[in-house]
Amino acid sequence: MANSGRKNNADIYRPVGPKAVALALPWSSGGGFQLSQVVDLSLPVRGFRFVFKGRCVVGVAGMASTSPEGFLNLISNITIQGTNARQKGNVTLWSTDFATAYSIQHLTSPKRSGFYAINSGSGLTQVTEPSTPYPADNNPTNNTGTFDFICTVDFPLHPFADQYMGNHPHWIPAYLMRNEEWKDSVQISGSFPTVANGAVAGPLGTGQAGTTLTFTAFGSGAGNPTVDVYSLPIIMGLDLKDGVLPGILSRVSTPINTILQSAGTGVTLVNMQKQPTTRVYIKSGASTVPPAFASLNDTNITAIGILLGANRNVRNVLDIFAHKQIAADTYERNQIQGYMLLDFMESGNPDSAYPGQDIGDGATFQLTANVAGLANAQGIVIQEQTLHTPTGALYTF
Repeated sequence: MANSGRKNNADIYRPVGPKAVALALPWSSGGGFQLSQVVDLSLPVRGFRFVFKGRCVVGVAGMASTSPEGFLNLISNITIQGTNARQKGNVTLWSTDFATAYSIQHLTSPKRSGFYAINSGSGLTQVTEPSTPYPADNNPTNNTGTFDFICTVDFPLHPFADQYMGNHPHWIPAYLMRNEEWKDSVQISGSFPTVANGAVAGPLGTGQAGTTLTFTAFGSGAGNPTVDVYSLPIIMGLDLKDGVLPGILSRVSTPINTILQSAGTGVTLVNMQKQPTTRVYIKSGASTVPPAFASLNDTNITAIGILLGANRNVRNVLDIFAHKQIAADTYERNQIQGYMLLDFMESGNPDSAYPGQDIGDGATFQLTANVAGLANAQGIVIQEQTLHTPTGALYTF
């Protein structure tokens, strides 16, 4: 089936706007939410949108030190999972914190990813896009005041920037969530960190002895911050919808900590899964309350690469800035402090994923680094894995 002409392109991908899954879920310190059997798959879904908004009043004294990613740290995990008929079992499509999901998309997307704005009395102001150093306006809580915030982050089911080259409009429906494979099994959960007053380390930073943090609804002195969850359905032309057997892409955070706190050369950070791998994301910094980072740095992991077995370089262990330049060179994006990308789909085509499934038994697939060793060092690794390759007439021409 050839993808030619404007009509075919329109039939492949017709977004119909977000659809509410659950609205005004209350945020509370140490709380969370669990949604089951509430995702409508009468139309296939390309991803999910989370809108987090609220008010934080910083009283008596501002924070002594602030976490760079600010209010994004107030959602410590989002997990999207379900039972997939083709995988014959439970599949986790996403499991990571809000701040990391927001920033890794900025490494590859040719447009501004997500929305994050703060109101400190003069109307909402969108914060500066992540870069180096990580912009200070993402967290103003070093001062006392009333801060309304709103953060919108999409969790797509397809690879980021899969249309970067401008000729792959079919890759978004290549990773749809459909009723045929998922039925009513989809579960979406979120967890919120504990926030304390006083001179305590927390997701917004470390307060002073008198610091108080009070959370209420967006634009109000009462209620709670809220999380809205939306699905992102699409429709396809009648002659194309049966040509899709969607793939499955999984992004799950793996925390690393103690191994980053001691100096070493050729340190194995993670033994990765032997699956087709489109990208690997690495986040590095310091913290005593992960997954929130008190600081982000590019000085602890000094070199990084991917090693197959004991001596075959999938990606050479090189200075991190040689790898970080991928963002600028391929995607015309800023390098982001504390974040880096090892990329296998610079072509914009997920079929160029590294064929991890072909690695033989007994061989290792390792993320390897040289580490300076810093106190309280923390890291997160996300191996973006293709658990099922898209098939069907639309993807075999």
